Amino acid sequence: MRKLNTIDYPNKLCMSLTVAGCNYRCPYCPHGQLIHDYIPMEKTSLEDLVQMLRPRLGFLDGVSIVGGEPMLHRELVDFLKELKYHGSKIKLKTNASRPTLVNLLIDKHFVDYYSVFIPAPLSKYKAVVNYRIDTADVDSAIHMIRKSGLDHEFRVKPVPGLIGEDELLEIAIYLAGAPRLVLERFEPEKSMDEKYREVKAYSYSELKALRDLVAPYFHETILQ
Repeated sequence: MRKLNTIDYPNKLCMSLTVAGCNYRCPYCPHGQLIHDYIPMEKTSLEDLVQMLRPRLGFLDGVSIVGGEPMLHRELVDFLKELKYHGSKIKLKTNASRPTLVNLLIDKHFVDYYSVFIPAPLSKYKAVVNYRIDTADVDSAIHMIRKSGLDHEFRVKPVPGLIGEDELLEIAIYLAGAPRLVLERFEPEKSMDEKYREVKAYSYSELKALRDLVAPYFHETILQ
Protein backbone atom coordinates (compact mmCIF):
# COMPACT_ATOMS: atom_id res chain seq x y z
CA MET A 1 0.00 0.00 0.00
CA ARG A 2 1.31 3.43 -0.99
CA LYS A 3 -0.70 6.02 0.88
CA LEU A 4 0.01 8.79 -1.63
CA ASN A 5 0.87 8.34 -5.29
CA THR A 6 1.11 11.30 -7.65
CA ILE A 7 2.05 9.53 -10.89
CA ASP A 8 0.15 6.24 -11.13
CA TYR A 9 -3.27 7.74 -11.95
CA PRO A 10 -2.92 10.53 -14.56
CA ASN A 11 -3.89 13.95 -13.15
CA LYS A 12 -5.09 12.41 -9.89
CA LEU A 13 -3.82 12.11 -6.32
CA CYS A 14 -4.39 8.51 -5.35
CA MET A 15 -3.61 5.71 -3.00
CA SER A 16 -1.95 2.78 -4.73
CA LEU A 17 -2.74 -0.81 -3.75
CA THR A 18 -0.66 -3.70 -5.07
CA VAL A 19 -2.55 -7.00 -5.11
CA ALA A 20 -0.68 -10.32 -5.11
CA GLY A 21 -1.29 -13.21 -7.50
CA CYS A 22 -1.11 -13.48 -11.29
CA ASN A 23 -2.05 -16.07 -13.90
CA TYR A 24 0.83 -15.11 -16.22
CA ARG A 25 4.48 -16.12 -15.93
CA CYS A 26 6.21 -13.57 -18.15
CA PRO A 27 9.97 -14.21 -17.84
CA TYR A 28 10.84 -10.51 -17.52
CA CYS A 29 8.24 -9.85 -14.80
CA PRO A 30 9.76 -7.97 -11.82
CA HIS A 31 7.08 -9.19 -9.39
CA GLY A 32 8.11 -12.80 -8.81
CA GLN A 33 7.45 -12.50 -5.09
CA LEU A 34 3.84 -11.50 -5.72
CA ILE A 35 3.37 -14.58 -7.89
CA HIS A 36 5.26 -17.32 -6.04
CA ASP A 37 5.50 -16.19 -2.43
CA TYR A 38 2.22 -14.47 -1.61
CA ILE A 39 0.37 -17.41 0.01
CA PRO A 40 2.00 -16.93 3.45
CA MET A 41 1.80 -13.13 3.29
CA GLU A 42 -0.33 -11.40 5.91
CA LYS A 43 -3.91 -11.02 4.72
CA THR A 44 -6.06 -7.90 5.10
CA SER A 45 -9.83 -8.31 5.18
CA LEU A 46 -12.10 -6.25 2.96
CA GLU A 47 -13.58 -4.54 6.02
CA ASP A 48 -10.16 -3.61 7.47
CA LEU A 49 -8.95 -2.30 4.13
CA VAL A 50 -12.00 -0.11 3.62
CA GLN A 51 -11.64 1.17 7.20
CA MET A 52 -8.05 2.22 6.45
CA LEU A 53 -9.03 3.86 3.19
CA ARG A 54 -12.18 5.68 4.29
CA PRO A 55 -10.55 8.64 6.14
CA ARG A 56 -8.16 9.24 3.22
CA LEU A 57 -10.77 9.29 0.49
CA GLY A 58 -11.77 12.80 1.49
CA PHE A 59 -8.56 14.36 0.18
CA LEU A 60 -7.54 11.77 -2.42
CA ASP A 61 -9.04 11.70 -5.90
CA GLY A 62 -9.06 7.95 -6.08
CA VAL A 63 -7.47 4.56 -5.68
CA SER A 64 -5.15 2.78 -8.11
CA ILE A 65 -5.26 -1.02 -7.94
CA VAL A 66 -2.36 -2.86 -9.55
CA GLY A 67 -0.89 -6.35 -9.43
CA GLY A 68 -0.20 -9.08 -10.07
CA GLU A 69 -3.62 -9.52 -11.61
CA PRO A 70 -6.37 -8.06 -9.38
CA MET A 71 -9.15 -9.72 -11.40
CA LEU A 72 -8.16 -13.14 -10.06
CA HIS A 73 -9.67 -12.30 -6.68
CA ARG A 74 -13.31 -13.08 -5.98
CA GLU A 75 -13.77 -10.16 -3.57
CA LEU A 76 -12.61 -7.55 -6.10
CA VAL A 77 -16.15 -6.67 -7.20
CA ASP A 78 -17.32 -6.11 -3.60
CA PHE A 79 -14.24 -4.00 -2.88
CA LEU A 80 -14.75 -1.81 -5.95
CA LYS A 81 -18.44 -1.43 -5.11
CA GLU A 82 -17.51 -0.22 -1.63
CA LEU A 83 -14.96 2.26 -2.98
CA LYS A 84 -17.51 3.68 -5.44
CA TYR A 85 -20.03 3.98 -2.59
CA HIS A 86 -17.54 6.28 -0.87
CA GLY A 87 -17.13 8.38 -4.02
CA SER A 88 -13.68 7.19 -5.09
CA LYS A 89 -12.37 7.24 -8.63
CA ILE A 90 -10.79 3.89 -9.49
CA LYS A 91 -7.94 2.97 -11.78
CA LEU A 92 -7.48 -0.75 -12.36
CA LYS A 93 -4.47 -2.40 -13.93
CA THR A 94 -5.20 -5.72 -15.63
CA ASN A 95 -3.88 -8.15 -18.23
CA ALA A 96 -7.40 -8.37 -19.73
CA SER A 97 -7.57 -12.14 -19.49
CA ARG A 98 -11.01 -12.15 -17.81
CA PRO A 99 -13.50 -10.74 -20.36
CA THR A 100 -16.59 -11.77 -18.39
CA LEU A 101 -15.43 -9.78 -15.37
CA VAL A 102 -14.35 -6.85 -17.56
CA ASN A 103 -17.85 -6.78 -19.02
CA LEU A 104 -19.39 -6.82 -15.53
CA LEU A 105 -17.18 -4.00 -14.24
CA ILE A 106 -17.96 -1.85 -17.27
CA ASP A 107 -21.67 -2.54 -16.92
CA LYS A 108 -21.63 -1.65 -13.20
CA HIS A 109 -19.44 1.46 -13.72
CA PHE A 110 -17.07 0.24 -11.01
CA VAL A 111 -13.86 1.31 -12.80
CA ASP A 112 -13.06 4.78 -14.18
CA TYR A 113 -9.67 4.13 -15.78
CA TYR A 114 -8.25 0.89 -17.18
CA SER A 115 -4.54 0.24 -17.52
CA VAL A 116 -4.06 -2.85 -19.69
CA PHE A 117 -0.69 -4.61 -19.74
CA ILE A 118 0.16 -6.14 -23.12
CA PRO A 119 2.99 -8.66 -22.56
CA ALA A 120 3.48 -9.39 -26.27
CA PRO A 121 1.72 -9.30 -29.65
CA LEU A 122 -1.24 -11.68 -29.67
CA SER A 123 0.72 -13.89 -32.08
CA LYS A 124 3.36 -14.46 -29.36
CA TYR A 125 1.15 -14.37 -26.26
CA LYS A 126 1.26 -18.00 -25.25
CA ALA A 127 5.03 -18.26 -25.66
CA VAL A 128 5.67 -15.14 -23.55
CA VAL A 129 3.10 -15.50 -20.77
CA ASN A 130 3.79 -19.25 -20.31
CA TYR A 131 0.14 -19.86 -19.62
CA ARG A 132 -2.62 -21.56 -21.58
CA ILE A 133 -4.48 -18.41 -22.45
CA ASP A 134 -7.18 -18.06 -25.09
CA THR A 135 -6.11 -14.95 -26.97
CA ALA A 136 -9.71 -14.54 -28.12
CA ASP A 137 -10.57 -13.76 -24.49
CA VAL A 138 -7.87 -11.08 -24.36
CA ASP A 139 -8.99 -9.63 -27.68
CA SER A 140 -12.61 -9.55 -26.46
CA ALA A 141 -11.73 -7.78 -23.19
CA ILE A 142 -9.56 -5.21 -24.99
CA HIS A 143 -12.37 -4.41 -27.44
CA MET A 144 -14.82 -3.99 -24.54
CA ILE A 145 -12.52 -1.50 -22.83
CA ARG A 146 -11.85 0.43 -26.04
CA LYS A 147 -15.57 0.70 -26.81
CA SER A 148 -16.59 1.56 -23.24
CA GLY A 149 -15.94 5.29 -23.53
CA LEU A 150 -13.84 5.09 -20.35
CA ASP A 151 -10.34 6.50 -20.16
CA HIS A 152 -7.68 3.85 -20.63
CA GLU A 153 -4.08 3.14 -21.50
CA PHE A 154 -2.04 0.21 -22.74
CA ARG A 155 1.33 -0.70 -21.29
CA VAL A 156 4.19 -2.60 -22.98
CA LYS A 157 7.64 -3.50 -21.70
CA PRO A 158 10.30 -3.58 -24.47
CA VAL A 159 12.77 -6.40 -23.79
CA PRO A 160 15.79 -7.00 -26.07
CA GLY A 161 15.47 -10.29 -27.92
CA LEU A 162 11.80 -10.67 -27.02
CA ILE A 163 9.84 -7.43 -27.46
CA GLY A 164 11.61 -5.24 -30.01
CA GLU A 165 10.75 -3.14 -33.06
CA ASP A 166 8.77 -5.80 -34.93
CA GLU A 167 6.74 -6.80 -31.89
CA LEU A 168 6.05 -3.19 -30.89
CA LEU A 169 4.86 -2.37 -34.40
CA GLU A 170 2.55 -5.38 -34.38
CA ILE A 171 1.11 -4.24 -31.04
CA ALA A 172 0.81 -0.62 -32.25
CA ILE A 173 -1.06 -1.62 -35.41
CA TYR A 174 -3.43 -3.77 -33.34
CA LEU A 175 -4.12 -0.94 -30.86
CA ALA A 176 -4.01 1.93 -33.37
CA GLY A 177 -6.05 4.93 -32.28
CA ALA A 178 -5.92 4.15 -28.55
CA PRO A 179 -5.54 7.21 -26.32
CA ARG A 180 -2.31 6.28 -24.58
CA LEU A 181 0.60 3.84 -24.82
CA VAL A 182 3.09 3.57 -21.98
CA LEU A 183 6.47 1.95 -22.59
CA GLU A 184 7.77 0.57 -19.31
CA ARG A 185 11.46 0.21 -18.54
CA PHE A 186 12.77 -3.34 -18.37
CA GLU A 187 14.79 -3.96 -15.19
CA PRO A 188 16.85 -7.11 -15.82
CA GLU A 189 18.00 -7.57 -12.23
CA LYS A 190 14.37 -7.98 -11.08
CA SER A 191 13.35 -10.52 -13.72
CA MET A 192 11.48 -13.59 -12.52
CA ASP A 193 13.41 -15.78 -14.99
CA GLU A 194 17.10 -15.84 -14.04
CA LYS A 195 18.15 -15.96 -17.71
CA TYR A 196 16.64 -12.53 -18.26
CA ARG A 197 18.71 -11.06 -15.46
CA GLU A 198 21.67 -11.29 -17.85
CA VAL A 199 19.91 -9.40 -20.67
CA LYS A 200 21.10 -5.86 -21.24
CA ALA A 201 18.15 -3.46 -21.14
CA TYR A 202 17.46 -0.92 -23.87
CA SER A 203 19.20 2.40 -23.26
CA TYR A 204 17.17 5.58 -22.83
CA SER A 205 18.02 6.67 -26.38
CA GLU A 206 16.92 3.28 -27.73
CA LEU A 207 13.65 3.52 -25.82
CA LYS A 208 13.07 7.00 -27.21
CA ALA A 209 13.59 5.63 -30.72
CA LEU A 210 11.06 2.85 -30.02
CA ARG A 211 8.63 5.42 -28.65
CA ASP A 212 9.01 7.55 -31.77
CA LEU A 213 8.47 4.46 -33.92
CA VAL A 214 5.03 3.71 -32.48
CA ALA A 215 3.95 7.25 -31.50
CA PRO A 216 1.99 7.89 -34.74
CA TYR A 217 -0.45 5.12 -33.79
CA PHE A 218 -1.53 6.71 -30.49
CA HIS A 219 -2.76 10.03 -29.17
CA GLU A 220 -0.04 9.96 -26.50
CA THR A 221 3.05 7.81 -26.01
CA ILE A 222 4.96 7.86 -22.72
CA LEU A 223 8.19 6.41 -21.36
CA GLN A 224 8.13 5.29 -17.74
